[in-house]
Amino acid sequence: MFNGNLSDQLLQELGRQIIQGKLLPGSLLPKVEVLSEMKGVSRTVVRETLKGLSARRLVESTTRVGTVVCPRSDWQWWDPDVLTWASESDDNHLFLQKLTEIRLAVEPSAVELAAKNATEQDLLAIQECYRQLERTIDNELEWAKADEDFHKSILAASNNELMHSLIQTLHLALERSRLTTIHLLKEHPEPSYRDTADEVLARHKAITEAICSRDGKKARNKMEELLNRVVEVLGTN
Repeated sequence: MFNGNLSDQLLQELGRQIIQGKLLPGSLLPKVEVLSEMKGVSRTVVRETLKGLSARRLVESTTRVGTVVCPRSDWQWWDPDVLTWASESDDNHLFLQKLTEIRLAVEPSAVELAAKNATEQDLLAIQECYRQLERTIDNELEWAKADEDFHKSILAASNNELMHSLIQTLHLALERSRLTTIHLLKEHPEPSYRDTADEVLARHKAITEAICSRDGKKARNKMEELLNRVVEVLGTN
């Protein structure tokens, strides 16, 4: 059934089923020998898979009970695989809202620090990233990459490695969030802008200008407005 790294592929399959609610907390997984037969892999592969799930606190194994799916509150949410599995769910808007709330706790402070700490080279990098947003606004995949680079340039300019590392951990989940958000913005346009492209560019331009003018308070406010708009559109479905 599986090719390549068998335990990793089985880990991906079972991990997604747990995170996306197909295996509910409290559920008992089949025994090792049963899973081995069901999936057409060796018992060693199954044991390695269960170790991976256990390391992410998705399951807990005991001699008397067997392997049980853990409560959501126990899950290792900062694990990149867990974040990715959650973001890939068909019903992922609530998760993406929570993800954006994390950004709201970090990025407004980062952009305020960037306005204070950015070097001239940092400012040039942020401006170039904004210009790339302008160039890619009609291509969703290219725009998502440009938007990631824009926000990363701000985090780099903040001169706070901890903030940068935290957001980098969310990389794959944020990629899904950006693509989802741009679709929803088109479905729920803001009346005060001509169209979605106008809104997206205007919000990012306002952040760029505030940083470059060293206005930390305004930069923070504009970043909060942008991220609150993301939370708003994610809550529409």
